[in-house]
Amino acid sequence: MSAAIAAGWVAHGQGPGDGPPPAFEGFRQVRLKTIQSQLDQVQGSYLVILGDSHAERLFMPTLCGLPLVNAGISGATVADVLDLARKIRPPREPEAVLLVVGTNDIWAKRNPETGEAEGRFRSGLDALKQRLTTWGGRRALIAIPPVADKEDALFPRSAAARYSSLLAQSCEPARCTYLDVFGGAPDGARGRAAFSDGVHLRDYAGFMRRREAELCSSLGLATRK
Repeated sequence: MSAAIAAGWVAHGQGPGDGPPPAFEGFRQVRLKTIQSQLDQVQGSYLVILGDSHAERLFMPTLCGLPLVNAGISGATVADVLDLARKIRPPREPEAVLLVVGTNDIWAKRNPETGEAEGRFRSGLDALKQRLTTWGGRRALIAIPPVADKEDALFPRSAAARYSSLLAQSCEPARCTYLDVFGGAPDGARGRAAFSDGVHLRDYAGFMRRREAELCSSLGLATRK
């Protein structure tokens, strides 16, 4: 399910305030069980990446030399990620949690540049911060990844910049770091190869690896080999 389709459920004939369609809800429940199963199996110290399809599509078994549990769900908004964080149970505190969220919140049909939409996003971030605090460890908030020029009408860059700034503002220095990991993705005619479908990148791990040392250092973790 691509972000362009699963971003909001309007594409299925429902409005932003309605619940998810049965197909998406079924997918979400199966994904939740998969994430919990992986958490139950992880050994020793570990990291978690939470978020939307940008998180789910990241193939990176380890980060900072630690196992990385992928808890991404395609189509997820900040409210969906909060719901996920309330339902899964880490076996012990992760060393850190990476959060990649916002793309589905800035979907044009959600009117992202209204005060009401921004207020929902702020409230979701605040509640998510409180929930993740109970997990312990530090947090890394990742700026909303770019999209190709052809998708700008659906996922406005102005909204992405605004919501990324809200992510940065919600990050307290003592326990959190904010980083624009995917901001260097090329765009326009020269950058078509960077995107698999205009919304998603082809090589999330490549971008993450290039910023790994910086990210690990900001989280107080050494990059172990």
